[in-house]
Amino acid sequence: MACLFLGGYACIDTIDGVGMNLMDIKKRAWSKVAVEATAPGLEEKLGKLAPAHVVAGSIASYFASSINVFSGISSIRTAWWFSGLETILTV
Repeated sequence: MACLFLGGYACIDTIDGVGMNLMDIKKRAWSKVAVEATAPGLEEKLGKLAPAHVVAGSIASYFASSINVFSGISSIRTAWWFSGLETILTV
């Protein structure tokens, strides 16, 4: 869903990384052993991990302009927060 809002790649947050059993929790990074055992070259496809509380980016202009609910809003940011994507609107 985040990729749709952003219009591009959205990092996997650490909470999802842990849930996938592919993350080294102590290092807060992908586990080389687990990722390579799952599929060679998978780490490149997974991309970077991001903390769950960081801003993921701005809503893509094509998406915002196609839905009238966003009219009059000067800034739209998406952020991962615990177990889901939150949208922060600024008027």
